[in-house]
Amino acid sequence: MLNPFFLQGSRSEQDLVQDLINEQLKIYGVDVYYIPRYYVNEKTIIKEVVDSEFSSAFPIEAYVDSYEGYSGQGTLLSKFGVQEFDDLTLIISKERYESYIGPLLKGKPNIKLSDRPKEGDLIYFPLGDKLFEIKYVEHEKPFYQLQKNYVYELSCELFRYQDEIIDTGVDFIDDSVAQDGYIQTLQMVGIGSTASAISSI
Repeated sequence: MLNPFFLQGSRSEQDLVQDLINEQLKIYGVDVYYIPRYYVNEKTIIKEVVDSEFSSAFPIEAYVDSYEGYSGQGTLLSKFGVQEFDDLTLIISKERYESYIGPLLKGKPNIKLSDRPKEGDLIYFPLGDKLFEIKYVEHEKPFYQLQKNYVYELSCELFRYQDEIIDTGVDFIDDSVAQDGYIQTLQMVGIGSTASAISSI
């Protein structure tokens, strides 16, 4: 039997836990920018997104769960050149998103699912000056403490540019895409020589 001296999920207890989590995120977290994806055009048959753009950015505090550094495969030399495969796991407050970012996106015709972070949106991570794309949003971890969830865990991968328009109005975000994205140039230096051969019978 549960302890009768605790209410086991009352609104006051849940608010206390949420406030403590918000305070911890503000102490131990970093300021990132949440950049929602605006769907400009999509095909009507299979709902495939053809054009999308990122035209706004919202600052929010996030805890870096992968504190030892980027996860993933790192920087690899592939047939397409030198590519980065960095992953990042961030934790943001559910209450902060629902009270700050959600109302700003609600009702816009080219935004889908404004109630929570969604896959496909971007996160600007200032410590590495990189854009990450949200690949999965975990909303049940930790699992229903006091019968409620308090955070979103965002599993992100380094964003790979295609034909998206990125113009958020924030200079240090837009300048990272002004060049060629994250394309790296590998310059091979070597010494050329010629060889000759003489054949006779």
